[in-house]
Amino acid sequence: MVRYVGKVETRKVDRLLTSAELDREQRHALQAFRERMDRTIMDANEMVLRAKLPEITPEVMTRMAVRIAELRAGYLAKALALVETPGVPPVAALDDLQRHRMAFEELREAFEAIERVIERGYTKVV
Repeated sequence: MVRYVGKVETRKVDRLLTSAELDREQRHALQAFRERMDRTIMDANEMVLRAKLPEITPEVMTRMAVRIAELRAGYLAKALALVETPGVPPVAALDDLQRHRMAFEELREAFEAIERVIERGYTKVV
């Protein structure tokens, strides 16, 4: 009699089966499900974004891009000013620098999110 000693670990693996693992009917059902989910996601995003967002125009996007550039310039100017002062910068100056960085990064992320919803067709530029 052979005995095995050890520990067995099982992990849940979430994955879709490959086409080789599915028969034709299952592949068709899976494809139909994916298409329904894509349409549902598209419809939900269109409905919610249309209700929540103001009109997106090229002028709005330009103003946003300019504002992001201004925030970037302000952040970098604060950083460059800090290197002109010898020693450890005061905590208040570092807090101010961090506040400027966060404002720049947050608005930049928002701009990229707007670009994504336009690219995906959830909303349109008027």
